[in-house]
Amino acid sequence: MRATSWGVRGLVLVGLCGPLACGDGGGRQGRGTLEGQESGGMTIERPPEKVLITCPIGHGEAKYGTGVKVSPRDSAVSFQATVSNCVTVLGSAVTSATLGSEAPSLVRGISCADLARAGAGRQVVTWNTTETSTVLMSQSHVSVQDATTLVTQTGKVLSGKFQGATAVRTTTFLSTDIDNGCRSDEGLTFLKGPATFSVTYP
Repeated sequence: MRATSWGVRGLVLVGLCGPLACGDGGGRQGRGTLEGQESGGMTIERPPEKVLITCPIGHGEAKYGTGVKVSPRDSAVSFQATVSNCVTVLGSAVTSATLGSEAPSLVRGISCADLARAGAGRQVVTWNTTETSTVLMSQSHVSVQDATTLVTQTGKVLSGKFQGATAVRTTTFLSTDIDNGCRSDEGLTFLKGPATFSVTYP
C-alpha cells in the first residue's frame, strides 16, 4: 500500500510540474505571470492578454429626426445604449458602459428597408471605469426572426481603451413597432429594445 500511495503522489507532482512551475526541461527557469517582478536577477514577463468583454444585458434606443417611411428620405439619426453585467476574461474589470452617437448624423435616403444604417458611424463608449473608447461601426446586418428584428453592427475601436479591438453591438426591436411606425403619418421616429455589446482582440 505504501508503494501505491507514493506512486499516486509522484504522479500528481509530475502532473503539476509544467514549464511554468519547473522550467522547460532544458535547465531554463520558466516565466511567471507577474510583470515587473524579478527572481534570481531575471525579469518575469507577463504574456500578452487577449481581451474578451461580453455585456449581455442592455437597452438601446434609435431616434430619427424626420420620420422614416417606406419611401427614402433624409433624416438625422442618433443611437444610444446602456449595457451591464459585463464579463471580462483576462482583461480590465469593467462591469458596465454607455455607448452611442457623438451627435445626430444626417443619413441620406434612409427608408424602412435599411434601418440598419441607424447607429452606424462613429460611436463613443464610456466604461464604468470612466475610460472611453471611440468605435467606428462600419458593418451592419439585419435578421428578422419571427416577431423580432435583430440589428447587428460590427466595427473597430479607433482610439482609447482597447484600441485596435473588434466591437459588436446587437439590438433587438419588435417588428410590429417598425411596421406601425413606418405606416404612420409621421413615420418611424423612435425604436427601443434589448441590446448587447462585446469587445474582442483578434
